[in-house]
Amino acid sequence: MRVSSIDDILAGSALSLGVGQMLISMKRVYEYDDVSYYSVPHLLIGILGSMLWLTVQYRSGANYSSIYTSIALVSQLYILQRVVSKLKTKRDAQ
Repeated sequence: MRVSSIDDILAGSALSLGVGQMLISMKRVYEYDDVSYYSVPHLLIGILGSMLWLTVQYRSGANYSSIYTSIALVSQLYILQRVVSKLKTKRDAQ
């Protein structure tokens, strides 16, 4: 077995575990509608960091990392949408 194929297996495994973790977080937000752990500034910083890191990874040709960061970015955007929606609903109720 070549070293590069072992590296691909390790990268693929890490990617799968990370994506699984993000899906669990998104499912929790979706099913329980609980976004109390998240704040808008926290999410915006994470989104900015993900976009910058994605740019670096894309430019360097790090395909696995680019895929992982893209999925993380989508997850962060989804959770941000839920947080903003909750804040708007709370504000409208007052």
